[in-house]
Amino acid sequence: MKYLICNLKANKTYEEMLEYKDALTNINHEKINLILAPSSIYLPLFKDSHINLCVQDIDSNEKLNLTGDISIHQLKSLDVKYAIIGHYERRKYYKESEIDLLSKIKDALENDIKVIYCVGESLEEASRRVEYQVLERQIARIFNKLNNEELKNIIIAYEPSYLIGNVTTHNLLKIRSMILFIKKLVKDYYGLELPVVFGGSIKPENVDDLLNLKLIDGFIICSSILNPENISKIAQKMTTR
Repeated sequence: MKYLICNLKANKTYEEMLEYKDALTNINHEKINLILAPSSIYLPLFKDSHINLCVQDIDSNEKLNLTGDISIHQLKSLDVKYAIIGHYERRKYYKESEIDLLSKIKDALENDIKVIYCVGESLEEASRRVEYQVLERQIARIFNKLNNEELKNIIIAYEPSYLIGNVTTHNLLKIRSMILFIKKLVKDYYGLELPVVFGGSIKPENVDDLLNLKLIDGFIICSSILNPENISKIAQKMTTR
């Protein structure tokens, strides 16, 4: 079953989210794993919606119950099943290191929350042709500190930062090569076949070409899914391939 991960980031007011929720009730997602990651304040709206809930991040000092933080137990009480960790925006603007990410990943996994671990190279790294080394480092520094049972609860999201929000056509050969590299790395070093989803300016108009690659296990999408009609269109394409 393929994954469709919808990351709403910090979008939508309360009234807009109520309309969004109503629109989602008409989407047929029986044949895909639809995962919704709204802002944390809106998670309660979807608690009984039969959509898999995801949190966009986990607080670093979760065990301290600090002012402004959200605890794992609070997330669990809302039936949150997944957590996005390592998104490039968190790495860039919050300067999150692999040490920070590993702590968050361990907290999530210890509390039965599956992890969507984001990896990907920057434009500068791609121009220097070190993207394979970047991915290997991002994966190994986390995976080497986890056991196989923990690793089985991780989805890898390959999302190069330079493809997010500003690309009209994808380099399909490059995407295929990078995802193959990730899958081979995980298989060769950890003996596992983990799902790898792709993110980067995905919309109904270009999803067919990406699905033709076959090896993609789904998508993590931000901008285009702000319109719920696009979720329906993409989900339909995913179920017919």
